[in-house]
Amino acid sequence: MSITTADTNINSSLEKVGLIPDVVPSAISPSTLLTVDYINSNKDVALGNNLTPQEANEVPKVFFVAPDQSAFYTLVMTDPDAPSVQDKKFGPWRHWIVTNISGYDVSNSVKKAENQHTPYVGPGPGENSGTHRYVFLLYQQANGEQKFKSMEHEQTEQRRRFDIRGFEQENQLKLISVNFFCCPT
Repeated sequence: MSITTADTNINSSLEKVGLIPDVVPSAISPSTLLTVDYINSNKDVALGNNLTPQEANEVPKVFFVAPDQSAFYTLVMTDPDAPSVQDKKFGPWRHWIVTNISGYDVSNSVKKAENQHTPYVGPGPGENSGTHRYVFLLYQQANGEQKFKSMEHEQTEQRRRFDIRGFEQENQLKLISVNFFCCPT
């Protein structure tokens, strides 16, 4: 008899759609589950379910049980399939970054204006550009609350080709959970 664990389910889902290795280099051992809900459309993100751009156009409600309540966390949302599944020259595209999320007060920390490193921009896949994968990456910050180098984000071009690995290394971030949805065009 086999037992399906959260690790197995998450990694299997990531591998099935190629997010391992496209976004996540290898299998992870999540230390928490990441819940992402689009309240206005009454849709949640569930390891690869389909959402339309309209269903995910507003900032979602994010929740997780912090493995360490005294630690701080960073959330990144990215699309590796920009501008299309066949031509990923602009991917990964940086949709949202929230930094310094308090493990003690996750819900309020995610909403704080000062924690919005890169303001939320919902999905906008081009017509007939294939099924885009929108990935939420949750990291634990190694150094507690910290200052992150700012990144321009007002222009579309400034969100293109986001160096996720460089961002992780520069800020000493440890990946602790992942969730994602797909957006067929």
